[in-house]
Amino acid sequence: MLVGERVSVDELYNALLRYYRGSTIWGDPRAKLESDIAKLVEKGFTREEAIKKLFEEKIGDYRVVAERRAAAPPALEGAKLVYKGERVGIVYVETDPFYDSLPRLGRVLDEVEERFGEVIAVVPNIGFVTASVFLGTSFQGVKGVAVVFRLRRSEPEQQGEHAGGQH
Repeated sequence: MLVGERVSVDELYNALLRYYRGSTIWGDPRAKLESDIAKLVEKGFTREEAIKKLFEEKIGDYRVVAERRAAAPPALEGAKLVYKGERVGIVYVETDPFYDSLPRLGRVLDEVEERFGEVIAVVPNIGFVTASVFLGTSFQGVKGVAVVFRLRRSEPEQQGEHAGGQH
């Protein structure tokens, strides 16, 4: 079901789930989200209305999802460009559950190489993951990865560097 012209309830739900994963310190983020949806449904909202309301309360205007999707290529959807300097940049990708996220991580790596430059490191973010709820708090996994890349330099920059080195 579409909420706006270009945003589905599933997209809002997935964005909310990412939000809850980042903000839930103890317990299962999905269970917390479902509980919050259920509370609104008890007050008379439909499930779709409850998801939209929660999204607006927690994240903001749902049209942000559509704008973000339109601005980013599909391979970078869900990835966050967290730093872009003069020589390097960093993209963060959530990878919980890890195995299921590997194809998306591969697409992100391809897209980073295509759009920005050479990937020089993939740094794991280790911590509590969804499986920690079932396997105990001593179980930790890869929550996400930071993809560090060297920015591709423009032709004029490269030519200036070569000209400068010949003096």
